Amino acid sequence: MGGKADAKGRKRKTMSAKRSNYISVINVISALAVVILHANSSFWSYSKDSYWGVANVIETVFYFAVPMFFMMTGATLIDYRKRYTTKTYFKKRFFKTVIPFLAWSVFALLWKYRKTLWAMVTGAPNNGLDWTFNSIVDGILNTKFQSIYWFFVPLFCIYLVIPFFAAIEEKKRIKIYTYAIIASTVLNYAIPFLLGLLGKYAEFKMYSTYTFFPAHQYLIYVLLGYVLHKKELRLKYRVMIYISSVIGLLAHLLGTYYASRAEGAVIGTFKGYYALPCLMYSAGVYLFLKNVSNRIKSEKVNRFFSWFQSYTFPIYLIHRYFLDVFEENIHFINLPRASLLYVVGATVLALLLSVLTTMLLRKIPLLRRIVP
Repeated sequence: MGGKADAKGRKRKTMSAKRSNYISVINVISALAVVILHANSSFWSYSKDSYWGVANVIETVFYFAVPMFFMMTGATLIDYRKRYTTKTYFKKRFFKTVIPFLAWSVFALLWKYRKTLWAMVTGAPNNGLDWTFNSIVDGILNTKFQSIYWFFVPLFCIYLVIPFFAAIEEKKRIKIYTYAIIASTVLNYAIPFLLGLLGKYAEFKMYSTYTFFPAHQYLIYVLLGYVLHKKELRLKYRVMIYISSVIGLLAHLLGTYYASRAEGAVIGTFKGYYALPCLMYSAGVYLFLKNVSNRIKSEKVNRFFSWFQSYTFPIYLIHRYFLDVFEENIHFINLPRASLLYVVGATVLALLLSVLTTMLLRKIPLLRRIVP
């Protein structure tokens, strides 16, 4: 009996370790994808130049980044009651995300007006600052000082909703969440997307009251992440998800390319985290990375991903400032932003500098909390 119990215990630990490993891998790859997307900013300036087609491929392939972070939120937090109380849950979320958000939003304010502030310090002519209490609060809460911090707004709302998801009895969650995912996919994603495509040929529109709110917008990714984390899908279901993922990728890629070429500007009909192609593609990428990661047997590789995971959140917070510097000074090296070499070089440098900056800040007691 003791041997069987030990064997079961070892098996549970192994499964837990595998799940932990795959979360680390997805975290790292998603953080890399975020930096690549931001380095690939030339995508948003449509051009008939051949590089825009490459930029469209980069944008589409790495578009899974944000949905993946929401999916990991569901996979790792809905079971929080197994580890601590709801009070502790909110306390942890506050110190891990709210404090860094506020601190880096203040830094973003100073960064945005750095040239004007420097002019004031040096006595050079300047236009002055029109800061008021309202404008500063508005800029922070609505992420006007650093646009990439928009991610925090839905994330905080998701944190508030998770205790409701967690209150559902664990043995009933998979069925209830799966129902919510299917209902949301049909009502919130598929029908609006298809009606949008038919907009040129049909005037019919569906009222927003048909929306399935329990899994509305980013919430569907939270529930999807939990289900894919907990459920070992049969082969036929995995194949179905992979096929739909490829269809979503191609729809996003080709739809954006041909629609943009026809209009002479970037057209977002096939884009957006609320769009059906993104949902289909992201689900497949998550499942694929989970299955591949769980097959990694090298301890060194697993340790690397585990180590790098601890820098993914600070990378998100910091990398945009390095990209700003690169973009402002790129003329010194005569390298166009609309080039693959720039995207690769800027991504690598931004990652390295963000990690080094994090290491430095973590050595300073007062600043450790802003790079958790």
